[in-house]
Amino acid sequence: MSEQPAGLSKRARIWIRLLVSPLLLGILLGVLWLHDSTGKTLATDLLLLVLGATGAFEVARLFEQAGRPIARWVATVAGGLLAGVGLFVADPSLRMEWRVVVLAATLVLLLVLHLRDTRPAAVEGIANTLVPVLYVGLLLSFTRELGDGAEGARVYAWVALTAKASDMAGWLIGVPFGRHKMIPSVSPGKSWEGFAAGLVASAAVAVWLPGLLDLPVADWGTVRLALFGLAVGGASILAGVTWSGWKRRLGTKDSSPLIPEIGGVMDLVDSMLLAAPVAWAWIRLGL
Repeated sequence: MSEQPAGLSKRARIWIRLLVSPLLLGILLGVLWLHDSTGKTLATDLLLLVLGATGAFEVARLFEQAGRPIARWVATVAGGLLAGVGLFVADPSLRMEWRVVVLAATLVLLLVLHLRDTRPAAVEGIANTLVPVLYVGLLLSFTRELGDGAEGARVYAWVALTAKASDMAGWLIGVPFGRHKMIPSVSPGKSWEGFAAGLVASAAVAVWLPGLLDLPVADWGTVRLALFGLAVGGASILAGVTWSGWKRRLGTKDSSPLIPEIGGVMDLVDSMLLAAPVAWAWIRLGL
């Protein structure tokens, strides 16, 4: 299990988190501002590639620490190639083909690497390697589909802030006021009170931001925007619980000690792994 920093009180850790979170949010918004002001997606695509590769690396590292066979470098490279799909394929109509090619190449490479290995552990190693590739790289790649068009960066901001609103409200309300635990065996810190607060916060942000960001979806109307926020917020919460379950299975609290009081990249982007595909499908299907 991860250890808390020695000598820090609970209040000090909360303050560190309250300081670090806005700083990370500022970096994200800075990248999106550059994207929006220049009309070029390079910075955003690079950020997605780094997040995908680092997140896949962290998951693979946890598998290794738990004594599970895995090809860490394959997972890292494939995760980055999938999440950074915009760097390699500019045409949106060809990005699905890129995903298929990367996944097929990853599977073939794994089969070749284990060609002479007839142990049962070889099968487990192949399956384990595909987990971060699919769970991190593939799911995060759908974030890129939100960023096309002149208002792409602002759509990114809208979806990311809607998803993160559930995290922040769930933490701010759930920690001091949560009395009814959701799934204590998986995530002891999450409560139904925090869950409700998170959904309300996501719906509010989804309704409020489009007008501020001058997005065409502002014409959706309050009810449709609120339903979108509930869907994205619910997906964000489910993603957080899912990642908590993975960490418990692998015997750790944080994916890495990279970010003080937050953990690793996976602890930062886990909500987007489900929130982005839900947002993409919602917009694509015209719900």
